[in-house]
Amino acid sequence: MPEVFSDVTKAKAELRQYALKKRAGLSGNFRARASRTVSEQFLKQVAFSDDAVVALYWPIGDELDCKSLVRALQGRGTHVCLPVIAGRGRPLVFRLWDGSQDLVPGPFGTREPGKDAPGLVPDIIVLPLLAFDSHGNRLGYGKGYYDRTIAGMKKEPLLAGLAFSTQEIEHIPVSPLDVPLHMVVTEEGVRRFNGEGEAS
Repeated sequence: MPEVFSDVTKAKAELRQYALKKRAGLSGNFRARASRTVSEQFLKQVAFSDDAVVALYWPIGDELDCKSLVRALQGRGTHVCLPVIAGRGRPLVFRLWDGSQDLVPGPFGTREPGKDAPGLVPDIIVLPLLAFDSHGNRLGYGKGYYDRTIAGMKKEPLLAGLAFSTQEIEHIPVSPLDVPLHMVVTEEGVRRFNGEGEAS
């Protein structure tokens, strides 16, 4: 591994420990209130067509809870899909979930649609994160599933992170493989970034 990648990997590992501890320190009441507000902000401020395909995630641990957003989008007829981990080192598969079928246990404690659910290509991918910075860089869990998946898509979807405002940090080191977000939605509103990872 080139030295620059090694340095970035080490710095990210240290930041993950800091970000995990910081997020875990948020109270349950705050997380619940902020999660509802983030869902409301998303619905009010993120524009997309009625027939859009929106990929969300099933929250684990103390991640921002987007289940109310999932239900709201399903209620208005949006095609909602959830990520399925197809295997280590492989891109994610996004499968339709209309809320009527049971989700099955997935890796890392998450839940996902079963194999019978049809696969979809999302127009918008809503991502969980550990931290973000003012350039739209996202700190994930280090497995690279989202970056790998997005890099292999024919058309890049709109990438929206969901986060508590306290998850913003000054700087996240990046490698050429990292894909910046187009926006981050927090309880304080929507932060948009241009195609070069700058705030707009």
